[in-house]
Amino acid sequence: MTTAWWAALATMAIVAVGDLVNRHLVGWLPDDPPRPGRKQHARPMPLGGGLMLPVALLGLGWQGAWFTAAAAMLAAAIGWIDDRGKERGRDLDWKWKALGLGAAALLAAAAVASPWREPWLFVAIAAFVFVLTNATNFLDNTDGVCTALSATSLLLLGNGSAWVMLAGFATLGFLPWNWPRPRLFLGDAGAYLLGVLVATAAAEAARHDGGALLAVAVQLGDFVQVVAARLWLGVAPWIGDRRHLTHIVQNLRLPRVLVAPLFVALAVLLWQLRQCGR
Repeated sequence: MTTAWWAALATMAIVAVGDLVNRHLVGWLPDDPPRPGRKQHARPMPLGGGLMLPVALLGLGWQGAWFTAAAAMLAAAIGWIDDRGKERGRDLDWKWKALGLGAAALLAAAAVASPWREPWLFVAIAAFVFVLTNATNFLDNTDGVCTALSATSLLLLGNGSAWVMLAGFATLGFLPWNWPRPRLFLGDAGAYLLGVLVATAAAEAARHDGGALLAVAVQLGDFVQVVAARLWLGVAPWIGDRRHLTHIVQNLRLPRVLVAPLFVALAVLLWQLRQCGR
């Protein structure tokens, strides 16, 4: 859908204005301050992922996807609150995050399956959305990886769905600020927003073709391995560390700037293998 390119251009314009205002007029975006350990940036970085929300909502509203729009807004709001708290050294308690993301997952699931006619499928989809939203946030640890991989997943899944294509192009519109030399980080607002959008798109596609889940196999693979490692080591699954696939490939001497392209290439390869096997 070539006409969906306008979503990338619109997002780029919104992000450019938001970044300009934040840097030169009013510092309205939350900052991610440097921290010892897994944080790798040397100066505070603005968290601007939520700037993708207006274009995403426009696409969702155009298609009448109101449950998904509500889920996206709630997830982004939870992330924004957490981002603002982290800036001040007060992370949002994981129980409140789980509650908010759980509610967003229920709204997203209602867009795919009826809670009254298909209760078990509805619950399964809500659980899937919750997991994939967190898996997406987990991969927001290296320049461009979460943004590029989410855009790839949405564009792979977007055949026949206008809002999914628009969301994919909107995500691409944020990428120049996030990679290869980031001026803005996604933050939890952006990562949760992308997680809900990708998960809903994947759930919709998987209703008709289970193989569509390969579009999110990289995100789920990283989530499973890192949670399993933390549980094995007796660490709480929600406590961040440097055991993700992104960190593993960097430990193998892959330059940081090439991590995002590698993960995108892997996602596309898995999708092409699926296509060849059909």
